[in-house]
Amino acid sequence: MDNLSYASAFKLTAFDNLGNNKYAYFSVTLTAYTLIVILNISIITIIITERSLHVPMYIILCNLFFSALIGSTSFYIKLMIDLLADNHVVPRFLCFMQIFFIYVYMMAEFTILTLMAYDRYTAIYTPLQYNTIMTSKRLSTLIIFAWVYPVCMMSIAVLLSARLPLCGNQIDKSYCNNWEVVKLSCVDSTANNAYGSAVFGLFIIPVAFIIYSYVKIIIVCWNSPSSHKHKALQTCLPHLITLVLYLSSLLFEITVSRLNLKNVQNSLSTIASLEYLIIPPLLNPVIYGMILPEIRKKKRFRNSIIQPLFR
Repeated sequence: MDNLSYASAFKLTAFDNLGNNKYAYFSVTLTAYTLIVILNISIITIIITERSLHVPMYIILCNLFFSALIGSTSFYIKLMIDLLADNHVVPRFLCFMQIFFIYVYMMAEFTILTLMAYDRYTAIYTPLQYNTIMTSKRLSTLIIFAWVYPVCMMSIAVLLSARLPLCGNQIDKSYCNNWEVVKLSCVDSTANNAYGSAVFGLFIIPVAFIIYSYVKIIIVCWNSPSSHKHKALQTCLPHLITLVLYLSSLLFEITVSRLNLKNVQNSLSTIASLEYLIIPPLLNPVIYGMILPEIRKKKRFRNSIIQPLFR
């Protein structure tokens, strides 16, 4: 027990032995982050400035893109600094801050996707009552909950991890990860494991609701006239693509973090980071912009996103 301590800093070992390749990695990272910022801010700006898009579905989408900016900024700014630095050490406070914001992004993404499923279910399954159900007051309440819930849950998780005395300070990741910190604990971490399992278990409820919502939507679409069917599927398709991208990347990250893969941990961690911190934030605005006609037809979207991509 003599080695127990509250580490003042953590060392990120994923950057070891990069050599001159770090400049190539930095260029790729900078390009990815720049694209993420431009794409997400462009769609947010279009939705805010176009009065015709001030409806629940697009207001919820704004929150999805804003969440992507939070997660991306929390990860990529520190990553780019570390790629060029010789000393890959992150202070304890900054490490837990990064954990908090990245995990808030992960959870907020899911709560917002659940809210999107509820909105589409209400619009398609009960269209006559949609305006009565999705009032401004109810929408505001749901959006506030979609943010407050992740913030509260991750505040508890970070506090539980911060209290642990540690027997080491090396994190086998390119960023601070809560599970990697917990694994360094010299004392019993049952409370952390139980809380993590409980949080993960709670996701079964929204997953079940999302599946139920889209099954009902598909049934309604199947029994509708062709024109209504096409329009309904057109609005739901980007939601389903986003959901699949997010869940697959998140499950991959959780699997890699929980498994003890000594020989390939660094490479898999990097891939996992690219999965849920690049692919959803990068593809979501493109998917919604390309598929949803209300956004695709806007001149601002064509000028700011479509033309630069295919120039």
